[in-house]
Amino acid sequence: MRKQRLVWVLGIFNIILLCSSCTDTNTDTLLDMRFYDINKIYNLENIAPIAILGSGPAGECAALYGGRAGFDTLVLEGTTPGGLLTQTTLVENWPGSTEIQGPKIIVNLKEQSGKWGAKFELDTVEKVDFNQWPFKLYTADGKKINALTVVLATGATPRYLGIPGEQEFWGRGVTTCAVCDAPFYKDEDVVVVGGGDSAAEEAMQLAPYAKNITILVRKDHMRASAAMQTRLQEYSQISVRYNVEVKEVLGDEMQVTGVTLYNNKNDTTEHMPISGVFLAIGHIPNTKFLGDAIKLTNHGHIHLADRTQETSVQGVFAAGDVADARYRQAGVSAGHGISAGLDATFFLNEIGFNQDVQTKLKDEYRLYTPTAESDYKVLEINDLEEFKRVVVESDKPAIVDFYADWCPTCMQMLPAFTAVAQDMEDKITFVKVDADQAKEIIKTYKVAKVPALLAFKDGDVVERHAKTMTKRELYAFGESLIK
Repeated sequence: MRKQRLVWVLGIFNIILLCSSCTDTNTDTLLDMRFYDINKIYNLENIAPIAILGSGPAGECAALYGGRAGFDTLVLEGTTPGGLLTQTTLVENWPGSTEIQGPKIIVNLKEQSGKWGAKFELDTVEKVDFNQWPFKLYTADGKKINALTVVLATGATPRYLGIPGEQEFWGRGVTTCAVCDAPFYKDEDVVVVGGGDSAAEEAMQLAPYAKNITILVRKDHMRASAAMQTRLQEYSQISVRYNVEVKEVLGDEMQVTGVTLYNNKNDTTEHMPISGVFLAIGHIPNTKFLGDAIKLTNHGHIHLADRTQETSVQGVFAAGDVADARYRQAGVSAGHGISAGLDATFFLNEIGFNQDVQTKLKDEYRLYTPTAESDYKVLEINDLEEFKRVVVESDKPAIVDFYADWCPTCMQMLPAFTAVAQDMEDKITFVKVDADQAKEIIKTYKVAKVPALLAFKDGDVVERHAKTMTKRELYAFGESLIK
């Protein structure tokens, strides 16, 4: 009898194990409720129930679903709010739209997620601690956020060639953004390096301005889609050269004058005179700030559990190009962002975080509150004589921000520039210049890219930066001028 009873018990036990393996819940992913103890949060401040890092299609769609679920959702927009989509023009494969501008997609998504309660902060997470919960997020502005769940949607950064002259002439003829810089190359000869859709897009963005655009392809064929290659044929000023590699960027004291090309088919080298080099050679996932906090693939993308947005840390999810090495499409990123947003809400429900808990935190002012927008206005000067009087002849050091309405990264940096200008106006003169309206200033000071930051001291340009800066970097920039 005992033996039969033992066989019966073991049989039931095996059935339970078999059935559990058929369910959606894997025993390896069961939450350790001691680690995710909801009681830990009541003595903390700056709590974000859902923290989303990145504000491209993946981040915005995750925010939409977090907000619709009624959870306090924070989007940390990063150094490039809106992501790479803001640096494109016409998008023809966005679901539901035959044609739409890339930046318009982001505007629409942000407006929609904001309508459902998502909050936005123009800040960047520089370090994370996933070894304790709530998770700790440390930002460029010196803030520490206690996140109950995190969605990593930090996207990717353009790749560089790593050749002589590339960094030396960055912002003086070398760039990765035709949307931002094409108008500076009117009637000039330029090259686009790359063979994919991005390279074709860059070339077409340059077409209304540059005289001749040559796409340089390392292989004997382009990787761009058939539709993109067909569109290229509509532009008489665009040509494609195959089996060529850029070995060096050449220039004078001020700007790019040419490139050295190597033909890998016939083993020859040549000099090609041009004025601009536009890089479109792929992207690197933005995961460096994570350190070893999370599992990555061999190519540096965030490793996801099979067919989910789950990372190696429970309660941390990922979506978009930071985790996608295969598709890299805005529509796919949006869909994965939705999945990650849903995963975040499921996680909160599972650990017992509900509306009653959230209301208690809100009533006790423990939820994270984004920095309020300032109504401070930075002085804008577009006349050369006024510029000389206010900036060049100033007794104080001056920092000048060259921007343009058509440059997404320029507009994204302006709030940070404004905040720093407000704090440091007693020590430094801050001025912004509209590149479209200040042709004489642009020509006089050889500005070949926006955004561009020029520092003046005792009437001379003492420093140049052709990149987007965070608020902390801008503060450091200013402090270096008054030492």
